[in-house]
Amino acid sequence: MKLETQTGYLLSETATVYGQSKYIGIHALASAANSLAAAGASHLSVGVQIALPPYAYKSKIHTIEKMIKSTCHERKIELLEVKGTRNPAIHFPMVTVTGVAEAPGDTLRSRSALEPGGEIVLTKWAGMDGMLQIVQERELELKERFAPAFLNQILSHRENLFAQREIGIARAQGASAIYQIADGGILAALWNLAKEASSGISVDMKQISILQETIEVCEHYRLNPYQLASAGSLLIVTDDGEALAEALNHSHIQASVIGSLTDNNDKVIHNGEDVRYIDRPAPDEMLKLFDSAELGKIIKN
Repeated sequence: MKLETQTGYLLSETATVYGQSKYIGIHALASAANSLAAAGASHLSVGVQIALPPYAYKSKIHTIEKMIKSTCHERKIELLEVKGTRNPAIHFPMVTVTGVAEAPGDTLRSRSALEPGGEIVLTKWAGMDGMLQIVQERELELKERFAPAFLNQILSHRENLFAQREIGIARAQGASAIYQIADGGILAALWNLAKEASSGISVDMKQISILQETIEVCEHYRLNPYQLASAGSLLIVTDDGEALAEALNHSHIQASVIGSLTDNNDKVIHNGEDVRYIDRPAPDEMLKLFDSAELGKIIKN
């Protein structure tokens, strides 16, 4: 949501994450905060709604709330309120974070800035956020398949969920537009970017960075990592993608030029000699872990 004010705009963004992990509120908080920062907002304030199904222990609300309060303090995010309720219509705990922030009028992206030839830079890794959520949800199960060092390496990526530092670098480098990669993963983000730009898009699959850990976890659950939530990862449109990628890498932030906007309506991904078209956004792959067949596996604490 965007409302015009005397000095700029008031922006609002909402993110919802499901799961048994005590970290689900952090993922929702990161998604909302990154989206608002990418749109040019600052001084973020958030309201949090925690909903539990009837079976869950009430202590889970306090555990999730504690994690959110700690992260807001660390990230200098103003926490307006936290509400906890029980909802008989849901089968899994869910956290909804609504963020509100102000943005100067000259920082918001405009369609006119998204012209053919603009280069697209990807930061961090496709599917990282979703991979982390899966491991947090299924850690006991995955310990039977993967070594502790492998899982610990995945869990270390919690520090990569927030993207304010790279957003600042991109703005200093004159980026035309910055997009958070949210539900539906990088494929959904690329489709939405092309739609907003009213242009085509050409992407080199081999330039899309993805962690080997993400590939192995997704293979285990037969999920498509390119349709997996990627909070903390960004698509940035700029005139000089190599210069931006170099600046980000110099600051120890993974970044690569993956493609460009084109002057037609084709949305294509090249993988060597193979070419495929990007389909309309599909539901996030993470939702496959929360179908009705999983109810018997629910951990109540």
